[in-house]
Amino acid sequence: MDGKSTKEDIMQALKEESDREFMKDILNSLSTKCFTKCVSKPGERLDKAEQTCLAKCVDRFLDSRAVVFETMQERGSNRD
Repeated sequence: MDGKSTKEDIMQALKEESDREFMKDILNSLSTKCFTKCVSKPGERLDKAEQTCLAKCVDRFLDSRAVVFETMQERGSNRD
């Protein structure tokens, strides 16, 4: 194994770890925001209104993250 291959392996591992942390942060933020917004009284089960609210909240959250991500990619590619 040469030095370049090892460096590339390390860089790939760091990118993968960074991606995992990014996703973990998104999921934590999503859980906190949507739960706070949609669940008024925690219990053993979610009622229908809470389920609907959570589903819509997750959809909106993921859609907005996708728009932000696409915009960041476009701006990054415009710098090249």
